[in-house]
Amino acid sequence: MDDVALVVTGKSFTICHNKVRAFMDRPGGAMDWSTSHNSAYSLDKFGLVNCKAQPKRIGLGPALQLTDGTVIAPTDHQRFLGVLVDQALKFKQHTAAAYAKGSKLVAQVRRLATARNGLTLSAVRRLYLAVVVPSMLYAADTFLTPVRTLPGQTRKHGSVGHARRLAAVQRQALLAMTGALRSAPTDTLEAHAQILPFDLLIDKLCHCAAVRLCTLPDTHPLAPHVQRAGKRYVKSHRSAIHELLDAYKPWLDYKNTERIRPARRHPQWKPHHRTYILDDREAAAADDDWWARDGALRVYTDGSDIDSGVGAAAILYVPGCAHPKTLRLHLGPSTRHTVYEAEIVATILGVELL
Repeated sequence: MDDVALVVTGKSFTICHNKVRAFMDRPGGAMDWSTSHNSAYSLDKFGLVNCKAQPKRIGLGPALQLTDGTVIAPTDHQRFLGVLVDQALKFKQHTAAAYAKGSKLVAQVRRLATARNGLTLSAVRRLYLAVVVPSMLYAADTFLTPVRTLPGQTRKHGSVGHARRLAAVQRQALLAMTGALRSAPTDTLEAHAQILPFDLLIDKLCHCAAVRLCTLPDTHPLAPHVQRAGKRYVKSHRSAIHELLDAYKPWLDYKNTERIRPARRHPQWKPHHRTYILDDREAAAADDDWWARDGALRVYTDGSDIDSGVGAAAILYVPGCAHPKTLRLHLGPSTRHTVYEAEIVATILGVELL
């Protein structure tokens, strides 16, 4: 990653620019690092954004002049990690860029969804959800906030204008999928194509981002920021994390969310249990009789696909009990589930019996 941002704060632009120059020229600073690592900066690629509460009144602000005489002209926005960051953090420029990108992709999809010899509705729907939505709504939790109604208010809160503008891209995709008339209502097209309304689609993406934030380990650099943002919904200077956590606060918070730590083992680690894999069915049946004489608990699990239906089952034999305990689950049709998924579910059912 070669995108690096330097954020400085101060009571005036002069103070902020002095901090930037000090960061570049101080002993052990950016210029010394460049010299010691033999990595020269491309100063012509440097960008400057002067942020303030009233960007219309101040304009772009003064330019930044480095010690070597390089002048960095300010702009109203800069791209950082794929997001256009503007002066007021309203993300109008990024919304316009996302709209242009989505419209371009939908135009390409429309060429494949012609009424004659074109792709089917399901194929176009998959293209839209797999290509257009991830490209257009990249970093949606950063430049969009969930559309909702706050308690005691009638007006909607959130990125209402941005969502309404980007929803036009989804409508064009719906017309390409269904081949309907341009006067067809959007809600009917969404129901026919089985696609969420655009505000709910944004809500889904933002909720996934909020879940990922609330499941971060305590050692993650973002963890303390998420903890502070989830405690109180500040009145001003709210960040995207404040908006996300407050939108799902009744159901999601950092303190009460389960965190599953990844298992890290040494390459030479060996499990405490032993595994027996026999060559054929007859050997397995004979070995099973030996385990039955041992008087231990026995659990049998299996997942299968029969008559276009996928299911899983588990049986527990307890010594001294005449009848075994069983658990069964029908996952659904084979068009949506696989035998491998059923095998995993069967293992979970076996653990549940224990």
